[in-house]
Order: sequence, then structure tokens, then C-alpha cells
Amino acid sequence: MANMTTGTDNLDAQFQTYFSKELLEYITKSLQLVQFAQKKPLPAKAGAKDVKWFRYDEPSTSAITTLSTEGGTSVTERALTLEEVTATLVQYGQVISLTDILQLTELFGHMEQAIKVTGQDAALHADTIVRDKLCSNVTGKQTRMANGLADYAAVNSANAADATVEFNDLLDCATQLNQNNTSKVGGSFIAVASPEVISDLMKTSGWQNAASYSAVEQLFSGEVGRLWGNRVISSTNGFLSDGSTQHAYDSAGTIHSTLVLGANAYGVTDIAAQSPYSPKVMIADGADKSDPLNQLTKISYKSYYAAAVLQPKYYVEMYSKTAFA
Repeated sequence: MANMTTGTDNLDAQFQTYFSKELLEYITKSLQLVQFAQKKPLPAKAGAKDVKWFRYDEPSTSAITTLSTEGGTSVTERALTLEEVTATLVQYGQVISLTDILQLTELFGHMEQAIKVTGQDAALHADTIVRDKLCSNVTGKQTRMANGLADYAAVNSANAADATVEFNDLLDCATQLNQNNTSKVGGSFIAVASPEVISDLMKTSGWQNAASYSAVEQLFSGEVGRLWGNRVISSTNGFLSDGSTQHAYDSAGTIHSTLVLGANAYGVTDIAAQSPYSPKVMIADGADKSDPLNQLTKISYKSYYAAAVLQPKYYVEMYSKTAFA
């Protein structure tokens, strides 16, 4: 007589595929740029869709003259120049719809995950707006090429090993910002770089890991170390480009942009909490004219947001490739 086993034809219908209720951790981005922006509020009922920042001209001695006559009043007067930077706010939104049957029969908590994912999508979108603004074709922007290369075309045509960030590159960026009288952030300039570029930097002499000074200094989000007084921040939402699209993001690009920032280089809108346009995640649940049978729950987010370069002299975009493979 044959043994009855789990593979017996008239018994195997009882066995189903087992699904673990433990969700695998999904990929989330390391986002850093918004924390270093100058934030400008837009109060409710302000009668404006634009946000303006203002800056006066730089110090100059051109109007200072020698007083050749004692008691004389003939002095050249210095004029003040006020420049404005304007950012036009844009409204953004996203919706995830869950059916009643899905929520009734679900194995996983789709509502919780939809809320979490929506919030992360919103943060990624805001960081990307800032990144793309800083890496766009901004008039007066400071740029440098890694490894002493002459220009962007030279970086593009070089082998990766010849176009990586080297020991003195961050020092040169910091020196350029110091030449421009750029204020620092917490006593340092901030270098926001991709993990691949940071891998190259960590192999240079003089690198100081964040762990070696974190006990006495407050770390910024994403901070991994320091070189030449620049505090290095890791971002997985870095700007990539290729030889034909210097100022356009290309996910397949091999040229990395490292942003070395001083204070007040750029700004973002910081919508007041009382505004109906402050970033928020909303849950719409309940019967209405569009869903009379209450079959859908909608998880959504909206924001009213903009970013602007406030002073292009206060940051440097450095182009490089990476030796990381």
C-alpha cells in the first residue's frame, strides 16, 4: 500500500503558499539639501503667489574719497543697490486610492504603508526641486572640476580614475567661498556629495570620520566626516549628468555634482502652519457624491513650494567622476 504524503494528488489541494507578514525594508533616499536652505514663510492671505528675498550690494571702497579741504563738504555719496530674488510657488500633489475590499482582505497594512510612502515621496520631491535648482544653469554660479581638470568637457572625456575628487579639491572649493566672503554654517562649509564621491574622499589623506568628533560636536543629518574644514554630508539624491546635458539631470550620467555650500546660498518656501497650503498628508474616507458607496479611501498629499538661488557666489558645484565600482 502506498504511503499517503503531502504530494498525494487527492490531498495536495490543502497546501497553500505561505506569505510572511513581515514586510521587507524598502529603499528610502538620504535627503539633505532642505536643512541648509534659508526658509521664507508665506503667511495665509498675503495676497501673493511669489516669495521674494532681498540682498544689498557687496562692500566697496569705490566711493570713499580723500578729504582734501579741512571742513569741506564735497564728498562723493555712495549709492545703495538692492537686488531681489523671486520664486514663484507651484502646487504639487499625489493620491493613493485603496478599495474597501482590499482593506477588508489585506494581508498587510496598506493604509499605514500608503501614509509612510506618501510622506517620503513628498520629502524626495522637495529635495529634488532644491537639487535641480542649484545644479541648473545659474548666472554667476561658482564651478570647479575635480583633479585639476580644465572644464566640464575635460571631466566628461577623462577616465574615471583621472576625474575623481582628490585631496585638495574641497580645499579649493572652500578657498573660493572664502574669497567671496561667504558665511559658514556652524563654523564650516557644507559639502553635499553622493556616497560614491565620498568613497573617493575617504581614501584621501586628512579625512576625518564623523565618529571621531561626534561626541563633542552636533552632527548634521547625513554627516559622515570632515576634510579641510568642510563637513561632508552624504545624499543618495545627488545630481548626475553626462557630457551633453551639463545642467540636466540624467539618471544614467557618470558625472557627479558635489555641492559645497555656505550660509544663505539658497532659499525655500516655509509655509506657515496656519496656511491651507502647508505640506500635509490627508486621508479621505467616507461616502460622498463621487463615492456614494464608500468604496475608496484616498491617501493624498499636497504642497505649495518653490526654491531659489539667493547668492550664486555662496556655493560651488564641483564636477567629478568616481573610482567606485
